[in-house]
Amino acid sequence: MEEIGEEKNGAFFLKAKYLDIKTGHPWVVVVNDQDAKTYGIRAGDELLLKWNHKQTEVGVDLTKELVNQGEIGLFQDITLRYKIKEGDILELSLTQPPPSLESIRKKLLGKKLTYEEIKGIMADIVDYRLDDIQIAFFLASSFQKNGFSGEEIYYMTKAMAETGEMIFWNKEIVADKHSIGGLPGNRTTPIVVSIISNLNIFIPKTSSRAVTSEAGTADVIEAIAPVEFSLEKIKKIVSEVNACLVWGGSLRLAPADDRILRISYELGIEPYSKMIVSIMAKKVAMGATHLVIDMPIGQGAKISDFSEAKKVKKTFLYLSKKFNIKTKVIIEKMNGPVGRGIGPALEIKDVLKVLEQKEDRPLDLEKRAIKLAGDLLELTKKAPVGKGETIALNQLKNGGALRQFKRIIEAQGGIKDISSDKISLGQVNYEYKADKEGMVSKIDLKELVRLTRLLGSPSTKQAGIYLNKTIGEKVKLEDTLFTLYTNSDQRLDLTLDELKKIELYKIL
Repeated sequence: MEEIGEEKNGAFFLKAKYLDIKTGHPWVVVVNDQDAKTYGIRAGDELLLKWNHKQTEVGVDLTKELVNQGEIGLFQDITLRYKIKEGDILELSLTQPPPSLESIRKKLLGKKLTYEEIKGIMADIVDYRLDDIQIAFFLASSFQKNGFSGEEIYYMTKAMAETGEMIFWNKEIVADKHSIGGLPGNRTTPIVVSIISNLNIFIPKTSSRAVTSEAGTADVIEAIAPVEFSLEKIKKIVSEVNACLVWGGSLRLAPADDRILRISYELGIEPYSKMIVSIMAKKVAMGATHLVIDMPIGQGAKISDFSEAKKVKKTFLYLSKKFNIKTKVIIEKMNGPVGRGIGPALEIKDVLKVLEQKEDRPLDLEKRAIKLAGDLLELTKKAPVGKGETIALNQLKNGGALRQFKRIIEAQGGIKDISSDKISLGQVNYEYKADKEGMVSKIDLKELVRLTRLLGSPSTKQAGIYLNKTIGEKVKLEDTLFTLYTNSDQRLDLTLDELKKIELYKIL
């Protein structure tokens, strides 16, 4: 048994102490100043941390009071991830710079990387051997003149998938649908998944939470059901109902992407190559065999230019061929939001109205969902060419999709016999009136998202904006243009103040 403070072969031993703090920037530990002087450690040094035949690399912060001499302070970022008990004796030693740094330097100089070099970078990102600044330089290399070649993008996708969990379903067809994002309210996924899975097609759907949008599909489903499960539980759900609607972040699917995504967000950049790799790595990890990609273009969408969309489509199809995934990419010009509800509760209410075939259902959302489901049915050869949309529409009309959606929600422990009438909205609300007559010609999508987040979305599920009037609709003086929902008077006041400074609606 090693003793606290004992030094052996350049390593030393300290006792684990839990710190009730989550930094959001793991992996960092805290060491007492006196221990730092004894072992020649400086703030910012990298240490190799070992316990129970496991290891990870950590950065070091120093303290005089937070931990005592002989202790090592572990933030929640580490203790929630690893089974290290408070009081365990941990082995530490100074590390050398990771070899993947040389690969990043090579790429910054415009040279091509091998698969082994790229996999080394991905592995070091997952194991926290690379810090945020080093990852940012790797991201920056995609903006170099040469950028990443098609082969390097393939290597990156493969490595990102292989450095995390890989799921094998033992099914001939594993269907999937993905939307590139950027359009508020474009919540087609729950409708498509319900239609497809009710026709006895396997479609285990993992979705994201919002990063910059008003809500991700996982945030929307979470308004009525849990979305975080273990891999074993997800397999059980899918075996029961042919589908799931869960948060991918609760699994270790392409885990390098989680860090890269956060750094991209902080930098305010997302190169197309990174976006494509992120999407395809998770499809590979989930074992997808047939995939429809929804790529809306236009003002507010992630891709606004048709020529850029064609380049992105070409890369998606190149990777799909490499991984033997039958893929169809649908490029569609969009001029505004999809549906009426913007925000988790409002968006799931729209979804349910479509599934229930309510009179006031958003027909644009229904049309897009039918199109995507039809294409997926034809891609999987479960429908003849040209008949997919008819079959998909029939699933809505005969109530099959609605019954299947309820089965999925119940399998995930959600509200039983859910309906649009059972969705509660924010109790603090405000109807915003038109100050002139005309027709709605434009809605500023970026401002729409910003205001929805200001109201509390996505963390406050009941917060959001309902579009009483949308693009192409006539407006009379004092008509309600939109309704704001939140649970906070302060948030409502802040949103109303912002509305005075911008032109959310353009009425001609």
